[in-house]
Order: sequence, then structure tokens, then C-alpha cells
Amino acid sequence: GTPVELGCEAEGRPPPLLSWFRGVTVLREEPVSTGLRLVLPRVEPDHAGTYSCVAENRHGRHNRS
Repeated sequence: GTPVELGCEAEGRPPPLLSWFRGVTVLREEPVSTGLRLVLPRVEPDHAGTYSCVAENRHGRHNRS
């Protein structure tokens, strides 16, 4: 159980909605934000998966895994 913090930053006009996903499950969302952190206080083997940050506004959507 080691803690892990993942960061995501994005800029846009209008400001994007930032979301963290694990697979297709939304873990955290923040509207009109330039940065969003995902904190996993105690990482265990069952936390394995693909974590993605998505930035989205009316002009498009970008993600990073």
C-alpha cells in the first residue's frame, strides 16, 4: 500500500472539463479546471488498470493514459 498521486493539466477556451477514468469508470471530475489530481492513498494489486485523464470542451476532447 504505497500512496500514488497522478496529475493532469490542460488549458482551453472555454476552460475544459477534466476527468480521471480507470478504464471506462469515472473516478473524479472537475468542471472549468486547469489541473486535476488523482490521489490513491494505498495502491494495491487490485488497483491495476489503465488510468486516463480526459480534457473536454465544445471544441474537442483529448486524453492521456
